[in-house]
Amino acid sequence: DEPLSNLDAKLRVQTRTQIAALQQRLGVTTVYVTHDQVEAMTMGDRVAVMSDGVLQQVDSPLALYDTPKNLFVAGFIGSPAMNLIDGTVVDGGVQVGDYVVPVAREVLDKAPNETTLTLGIRPESFSLGEEGIGLDVAVVEELGADAYLYGTLMGADHADVEDASRQIVARISSRRPPQHGEQVRLVIDPSNVHVFSQETTERIS
Repeated sequence: DEPLSNLDAKLRVQTRTQIAALQQRLGVTTVYVTHDQVEAMTMGDRVAVMSDGVLQQVDSPLALYDTPKNLFVAGFIGSPAMNLIDGTVVDGGVQVGDYVVPVAREVLDKAPNETTLTLGIRPESFSLGEEGIGLDVAVVEELGADAYLYGTLMGADHADVEDASRQIVARISSRRPPQHGEQVRLVIDPSNVHVFSQETTERIS
């Protein structure tokens, strides 16, 4: 039960690798309990995600990442976590700020009584462009080939700044990323957009 929790970051990575190698060499079934999703994703062949004692999803690490069953799993798996953005259902998709994210009608029809839905978008699913979701950039983390942009949906008022559904993290490939205080547009590949019901929290696409 969380055997690596008190180790420093470097030693934790080394020990995690050694445990995984030992388990593979012995070929024994092992149950490993952790609150660290990185440990779960890197060490498990199958991962069970639980919340308040209730099993949420059991799947391979990649399936958990690509097709989270509900909002809890979507927000738990991935570092940084998936962006979970509330939007209004309109003709052609879901409106976020002044931009309509395209969502197929057959997907919207799965939640016919809901006027708002939650979109799940991974940080790496964004790219910079002329059209897309508007972002007021607050913090930029430059990591060499990539950079992380942290900010708030363009046009958000003071109250919205503290609303998690108005905050965005985007990973972009750029040696010259935008800077603090700039406004940018984030383009989204519709095939990488996850749609969740707000009533049930279940994934509908």
